[in-house]
Amino acid sequence: MATTTISDFVIWIKHVHDGADITQRILDLQAGETINLTVDGMPGTWRKMDDGKDGRPTRGIRPLGRTQDVWRSWFSARRGELVNLELTAGGAGAPRAPHLLSRPLARSDHERAAALEALLDAGNQGWRSEGPYGSRDELHERP
Repeated sequence: MATTTISDFVIWIKHVHDGADITQRILDLQAGETINLTVDGMPGTWRKMDDGKDGRPTRGIRPLGRTQDVWRSWFSARRGELVNLELTAGGAGAPRAPHLLSRPLARSDHERAAALEALLDAGNQGWRSEGPYGSRDELHERP
């Protein structure tokens, strides 16, 4: 059985001890793939972190869903503690969505242009008054 230190909002591979099999399973995951782990008796799903901007893999996993809420509360209350870490029966989570394998977060030129136009036009999308507001004194006049 492996152990890990509660030291961040994610589990970093360098903080996993005595678990070469679990460490290797996590390292073998592609960015975005999930794995089911039981941490300190609580089963949950963890997602391999996305690769860095330079293409190097990020060596950590982040909790998903209910597991994220529990892990964050543990991080606040139990920072620095060692907890048990083991593969849940089945071990593998859901595979990464096939449409993300080839072009993660890729957008077409048309989508980029539309997003930029909407951003630059944001000031014209709010509420507009029909007439002048009046003087400052009239606006702040109290009954």
